[in-house]
Amino acid sequence: MWIGRIGEGTMTVLLPFLVNAGLNFVLGLLVALFLGPEAFGLYAIGAATVVLVNTALLDWLKLSVVRFYSLQSRESDPGIRATLDLLFAGVSLSLCALLAAAMLAGVDARLPAALLMVSVAGGIAAGWFDYHAAIARARFLDAAYARLVLVRSVAALILMVGGAWWTRDPAIVLLGGVLSAVAAVLANRGRLADARPVSGALRSDLMRNFARYALPLVAGNAVYATIPLLNRAILAESHGFAEAGYFSLASDIGLRLFPVLASMLEIVLLREVIRLDETRGRVAAQKRIARNMVVVVACVLPVALGFWLILPSFERLFVPQGFRGHFAGHMALLLPGFAAIALFQAALAPVFLLAKRTLIAALAALAGLIVDLAIIFALPGALEPATVAVAQSAAYLTALLVTAVVALRALPALPPLREIACILVAGAVMGLAIWPLRGTLPAALELSLQIGLGGLVYAAVI
Repeated sequence: MWIGRIGEGTMTVLLPFLVNAGLNFVLGLLVALFLGPEAFGLYAIGAATVVLVNTALLDWLKLSVVRFYSLQSRESDPGIRATLDLLFAGVSLSLCALLAAAMLAGVDARLPAALLMVSVAGGIAAGWFDYHAAIARARFLDAAYARLVLVRSVAALILMVGGAWWTRDPAIVLLGGVLSAVAAVLANRGRLADARPVSGALRSDLMRNFARYALPLVAGNAVYATIPLLNRAILAESHGFAEAGYFSLASDIGLRLFPVLASMLEIVLLREVIRLDETRGRVAAQKRIARNMVVVVACVLPVALGFWLILPSFERLFVPQGFRGHFAGHMALLLPGFAAIALFQAALAPVFLLAKRTLIAALAALAGLIVDLAIIFALPGALEPATVAVAQSAAYLTALLVTAVVALRALPALPPLREIACILVAGAVMGLAIWPLRGTLPAALELSLQIGLGGLVYAAVI
């Protein structure tokens, strides 16, 4: 059974991810509580800018680490790490110079200058963190990886929530995120340094390999990151920052939870796929990807369905008063899209990463963006908050469908359909078991019963 594949090293990685997911929940809700809807809407646009900067300009280096840098290549070709280090420094300095030039030229980004500067710094800091986290994963330094994640999570909770409580300033909150990422890397950088560092000029052959492999995937990820930023900006322009804040709280929590879940699954599953590819060949690795899809669906389905079922009690218990009445409605419409993100990242992306055929991700993301804009501007109820939420989910579902068609055709075997059917039945039974509890009990009791009963029923059927 697939559960038996999880060992001690894997649990060292899983535990900080679980802690991180919990702290991310608390972080988003507390920042929203102290900032209020309008300031939180401005903060959310800055946070989406952080994600876009990191994804569009620095994420390709993290992806190159995952695919090209390993224990074996570290010894056989130390120039890989040296080239990646120089590329990261060069891109970061170029981005800072570009921002300074734009501000001196008076370019209007429609954001306060302090928020814009901190957002760009946040993108660089997030990229620096992700780059070192990828190095730890590639070298199976599970303890160092766990420390990275935990230090950043705890520091972010203290600094960002403290900044929101003390100043009510979105820029200060984002600055707390910058400092937490930098602190995490500095606390672990010695463990992640190469024993035989290589200095010298950039190797153009490696640069071409990295770019050819990663840039199409990054283009797709940049489009995915653009979709929530664009949707928040549309709501802020048409309905004000408060409405953007209502939408953004639900969007932020989903975009924190589901990518973290997908990353956790990716770390557990992808490195075994790459190891199989190196030791037993491509077909064996592809068959493992097909079997891993069952694991991904078994994890993502109960989280998405369960979150939808507990929304009324969760909103009453945890969501700040100023956001109630808006959060659950937005989250219910956004959840299918969040599940699609997790399924793509953990189940389908490994197919393209292994084959180094990453262009499909960019094309699928563009299809999703087109669907998003078409729904927002063309359908009845254009520019309404509910329409924007539906459009965002539809965008991610479109991208999932496009990539699924291509990925499944590329595999030598399909995922075991009997096990997929079992998972769907388990989800349906779980839903039937806890649906009658919705809105019937005090929030704390209702939520506890829903989680406990739902988990037991799902596990029993599985």
